[in-house]
Amino acid sequence: MAVNSRRSREAGFTLVSVMIAVCLLSLGLMALAKAQGVLARSETDTANRSSALAIAQGYTEVVRSRDPATLVSETATLVDANGTVNLGGKYSRSTTVSSDAPNLLRVIVTVTYPRAQSPLQIVTLIYKPTAS
Repeated sequence: MAVNSRRSREAGFTLVSVMIAVCLLSLGLMALAKAQGVLARSETDTANRSSALAIAQGYTEVVRSRDPATLVSETATLVDANGTVNLGGKYSRSTTVSSDAPNLLRVIVTVTYPRAQSPLQIVTLIYKPTAS
């Protein structure tokens, strides 16, 4: 009978080994859940930055098509993801115009977007013909 009782103690898992396995499994699942949250936030940030870049590029082209003599700085304007002026928009667009030389303008289009650590800026130089 001593052989049978020894076998019954050696067969199967102990409660301690099952508890350790459950703890390791739960730690792995929590790490996976956190990684999913970070990934979702990263995707949202990337989408916001892409929209902000499209807004800045589009508005830079609009500014470049204007008469250089009429360019002035613009205060922040709320726009939607398409760059259309919208009071409920989550993006903000502004323009700074400065003169680098008598015939050269520096135009900076700045777009802020949700959860941005710093605003996105596009700088362009525009030739301004001198009056003759």
